[in-house]
Amino acid sequence: MEIILNGKKVPLEKEMTVSEFIENLGKEKNMNLSGAVVLIDDDVVKKADWDKSFVKAGAAVEVLAFVSGG
Repeated sequence: MEIILNGKKVPLEKEMTVSEFIENLGKEKNMNLSGAVVLIDDDVVKKADWDKSFVKAGAAVEVLAFVSGG
């Protein structure tokens, strides 16, 4: 199964909660994404809802992570 992540098709092993997805993506990218903003099909998913919202096949997912720097 596939999703569109930040505009690119990527494989998705299985349907999972947003929390699981962000944890896996953070490990893959070696980033802390706990403060990220997540949109699924153009709807913002509140962090309080990450455990009860799902990333499903065909979803368009945007993950926005803010990085400090100068």
